[in-house]
Amino acid sequence: MGNLVNKLFNLEGRTVVLAGGAGQIGFAMAQVLADAGAMVAIADIDSEMANQKIDAVVDADVRSRLKFYHLDVSIKAEVIELFRKIDSDLGNLYGLINCFHFKGNTRKLDTTSNFFAGFEDYPEEAWDLVHNINLKGTFLMSQAAIPYFKKRGKGVIVNISSTYGNVSPNKSIYGKSGINAPVAYSSSKAAIINLTRFIATHMAEFGIRANVLSPGGVFNNQTEEFLNNYNALTPLNRMASAEEYQGAILFLMSDASSYMTGSNLIVDGGWTAW
Repeated sequence: MGNLVNKLFNLEGRTVVLAGGAGQIGFAMAQVLADAGAMVAIADIDSEMANQKIDAVVDADVRSRLKFYHLDVSIKAEVIELFRKIDSDLGNLYGLINCFHFKGNTRKLDTTSNFFAGFEDYPEEAWDLVHNINLKGTFLMSQAAIPYFKKRGKGVIVNISSTYGNVSPNKSIYGKSGINAPVAYSSSKAAIINLTRFIATHMAEFGIRANVLSPGGVFNNQTEEFLNNYNALTPLNRMASAEEYQGAILFLMSDASSYMTGSNLIVDGGWTAW
């Protein structure tokens, strides 16, 4: 690696908090940031998945830079304690990535709730919970991180939105399955984009940058029908792999994007281009 490239992308001496880091996209991001020299605090509600993935990392140096912390992003007291502990354990708090997402299909709620219902029948309970995690969680994490960034004199926040934070879900790709991306997922991910702009414009004077990464769909053993429908609406004619977002997150978290704030970087295979 040349000196200039190393200067732009080297994250040594910097600690990044990656909320939702046990997920498919999140863990791929964690590995590239650790490979660039960062200490990565993976904060996630799924302890088992996170620890299994960390233990399976072959590169010992990368593995040593991945530290797990249990967290429910919707509980303010847990969020505040998380940052206190990470600051004590690792220090040098530099970056925050909010990579968690909740569509409403993995937590036990009232059995009458239908998280994939159409707009007219969408349950209020689902609306509240999805926003409580996706939007409020992003707000709480960013709010808790900022005092540490101010103290350091700089910081970088990257909030993860979605294709469906930029455009409406296309229900045709789900066929007759009865499954769709629910309204609360779309509205919460859209709100994250403007929340990020607010942070960017109000925190710039403190050396804090904030941007959005909007990924497209990631292949995860979806049905053949879904894949055919999705690919047909994507100029690159395929879904992404989680690793294809590693370059984008390294750019956004590093000095390579030092003049970038308040922006929304869309990496979706061209889905929103037509």
